[in-house]
Amino acid sequence: MSDPNSSKKKKSTNEEELTPWQKEHLRYLRERQDNEEKASDDKAEKSLESSETKQAENFSEEKIEEPPKKERISFADRLPKLKSYRNKQLHKRLLTIIMIFAIPLLFVLYYISPLNSLAEVDVSGNQNIASQKIVASSGLQVNQNLWRQYFDRDQFTRRLTKEFPRIKNAKIKFSALNQFRIDVTEHKEVSLLAKDGKYFPVLENGEVVQEPQEEADKDKIILEDFTNQNQILTTIENYRKLPQEIQSGVSQINYTPSDNNDELLTIFMNDGNRVIINVSNMDQQMQYYPQVAKEMDDKGIIDMEVGIFVRPYDENNTDDEEDQEDSE
Repeated sequence: MSDPNSSKKKKSTNEEELTPWQKEHLRYLRERQDNEEKASDDKAEKSLESSETKQAENFSEEKIEEPPKKERISFADRLPKLKSYRNKQLHKRLLTIIMIFAIPLLFVLYYISPLNSLAEVDVSGNQNIASQKIVASSGLQVNQNLWRQYFDRDQFTRRLTKEFPRIKNAKIKFSALNQFRIDVTEHKEVSLLAKDGKYFPVLENGEVVQEPQEEADKDKIILEDFTNQNQILTTIENYRKLPQEIQSGVSQINYTPSDNNDELLTIFMNDGNRVIINVSNMDQQMQYYPQVAKEMDDKGIIDMEVGIFVRPYDENNTDDEEDQEDSE
């Protein structure tokens, strides 16, 4: 075996034999070798650190992507939840059974209770007909089945409109849990029909109410000598088309047909004049009356049957003038 000390001695002896230039070159080579070894060691350390970092990152990614572990629940922990679920299902079934039996029972109790019977009937909107008459004529019966009468309400209202000409329409509604209310709408009175020394109310639909009265109302015009409802209705409709100024100047309208014209009317005015006119165009020709009456010197007759002709009262129609004054 060689002795290391002897080799070192040989090496030092050899270096002493070298020239200065060779020694300097040898030192340069040694420093270069040391630098290369150091750089190699640093590179190895960096490579090691890089590999360790990648391993750590891969490990963390694998750890994140790892699916969570399911928590194990024991049967003892699930038992209270199972009992709660069964109790809820039991309550639902019990409630369903109760409802199945309770609903028919409620219907039976309601059917035999006083709430199923009509307790009272009220009337509203009536002005000329007594409420007791309306209830009695309707056919509604107190203490009888409520719903049967309610579903037949149209039949009861038809009875009222047939029984009372004044009633325009009627509706039956609930006013309380087991009470009815009859809402009545009446036809308006627009005039009076003079007949046999008495006055009968005439409604807006031309119907004459058979309720005679001894005196005439001052705010209603008087109709006379009319024979049917259509004549009355046509006259009223055309009269209501007139301006209010002309309407208020009319006191009486008589139906006075001739052999050649069955539409003639004689209108008595409050100012003393008399107008002969066709019922079909009364609303048009009467528009000229104020101007014609203004141009007249004396009271007389204005004939509007064909055109407009004016003639004063004379001895031949003095009796007519007296009749007019009596009617006023």
